[in-house]
Amino acid sequence: MEYSIGIDIGGSKIAAGIIDRNGEPATKKVFSTPQGTRDSILLLLENIIFSLTETANFENKQLIGIGIGTAGQIDFYNGKVLSGTPNIRDWNDVAIKDILSEKTNLPIFLDNDVNVIALAEQQLGAGKNIDDLICLALGTGVGGGVISGGNMMRGAWGGGTELGHIVVDMNGPACNCGFNGCLETYASGTGIARMMREKILANHRAEYNGLAYFKHHPNEITSKHVFNFMLAGNEDAAEVVDQAIRALSYAIVSLIHTFNPSIVLLAGGVLQDGEWFIEKVRSKVASLGIQSLVKPVEIRAAQLGVDAGLIGAAMQSWVYRNNQKFSFDRS
Repeated sequence: MEYSIGIDIGGSKIAAGIIDRNGEPATKKVFSTPQGTRDSILLLLENIIFSLTETANFENKQLIGIGIGTAGQIDFYNGKVLSGTPNIRDWNDVAIKDILSEKTNLPIFLDNDVNVIALAEQQLGAGKNIDDLICLALGTGVGGGVISGGNMMRGAWGGGTELGHIVVDMNGPACNCGFNGCLETYASGTGIARMMREKILANHRAEYNGLAYFKHHPNEITSKHVFNFMLAGNEDAAEVVDQAIRALSYAIVSLIHTFNPSIVLLAGGVLQDGEWFIEKVRSKVASLGIQSLVKPVEIRAAQLGVDAGLIGAAMQSWVYRNNQKFSFDRS
């Protein structure tokens, strides 16, 4: 059986493993992301690759490649991070493929973290065998991946489908991308927490169900707290969640109008135990837009959970080793 090394680089942790063709990890390790310069991260990546290659050789596992996913705008074709993420220090203009190719003779593939989640779900998860899908990942930010006609949509050099930066309110709050009213400012964990924090600080009645604590410690509130307050009946939290759902729904309808997908997948930590959230989005989306485009589209929760990025990173070795088209033997 063939195997691939998969590496999922996040702001707080790096997951790595030896993954088989079915997405099952033969080996999996998790490391804290170094908080120094890029050199400390690159050194860790080198050590990970060396260690996993040694393990594969010892266990007689045939490695066919190394796949890496990371946040940021990625030059997919040259394997380079052009513009990184504030969550990873010194992560701009990093020629990962060239640097790591000096340490291994295995093919190396590098892509955006949500693109590899979309790839994993299209190959093995909720979008299996579907050639036209959109994946939105709601976490600290909002990321997106689009597969059209069985191919990942990338744009001129690979930086396309920054779906979290679709504007849903041109008069909305400032986004860290430099624009205003982006989807990310409403539907990310950070955006949901920000909206609730603003309500708490402006509302002198915020004693309900523990909100008094967050009035004195506003920066500690998270989207999970907001959801819990909403489910307990807090009106302010309900308004925040409704605003997030409306922004997400409007964005989804715009994306459906643009890409004509068969399904929209929702992933990310914001949606943990959140089928109720997805059902509210489904209901809202159904009432909007051009019905011939919107009505046939199914909105689903992604299936592969926290390992989706790791699995998708590894899947690149099979999917892209010949060409970009996603069709290959699943037997």
